[in-house]
Amino acid sequence: MAKESVTVCLPPCAPQDVHRAVGAAMAPYDYNGEPVPGGPEVETWWDYWFIGVRGAEFQVVPGGEHDPRLVRGTETFSGQPRVVPPALCDGGPRGLLDLEAPRARAAARARRAFEAWQDFSAAHPPARPSSHFRALHLADPEGYPWARALEDYRTQPAVVALLDDPELEELIGGDPADRLTGDPEAHARAAADEALPTHGLLTLDGRWLSIGCAEARRHFNEYLDALPDDTLVVRVAYHG
Repeated sequence: MAKESVTVCLPPCAPQDVHRAVGAAMAPYDYNGEPVPGGPEVETWWDYWFIGVRGAEFQVVPGGEHDPRLVRGTETFSGQPRVVPPALCDGGPRGLLDLEAPRARAAARARRAFEAWQDFSAAHPPARPSSHFRALHLADPEGYPWARALEDYRTQPAVVALLDDPELEELIGGDPADRLTGDPEAHARAAADEALPTHGLLTLDGRWLSIGCAEARRHFNEYLDALPDDTLVVRVAYHG
């Protein structure tokens, strides 16, 4: 069992009914529940849940921060009190959620990282990705042990120089010779697609979709974008 998150989509309902509506949507996947004849084939189970996923809050559209239809949970897995600032929420009508701003920030950061690595690495001999050294090790584990493969990767001039610049390393991230190649706009699109998805998506028609690959993340975003503005979209943390 693990602590995970799901984005639950619901028909419009009164604020006081949101918790009940989430519970009804989650019920077919209750670990302790009885199978429902004709219900969904269940691959995901939970044994408890609550509204709100710390670090995955939605941004509220400017001017909508105090709309009473917004949902803000007060629980955490650790039992500590949780206060969500007005600019963020755990859910609400789709039209009150600013889905584009976090995507734009993620895409802009991905572009900066890509450009920074290209500029930085140009001053050093071309660096090989860690996968190159891993492949050499797997081809001859005894003749080329993993410790040597790791050392050869880490002692490349560009990698050494990057490790000496923590601020730049934080922006660029690990193994840039493997990740930051090809089309920079493809990297930006992928980063935008990763900004919003949770582990799962519970659709209006009761399907629980696992969000674990690029195609699934793209579908997650397209699904939310296509929802009517009054559809409720709620972040839910669960133990499953």
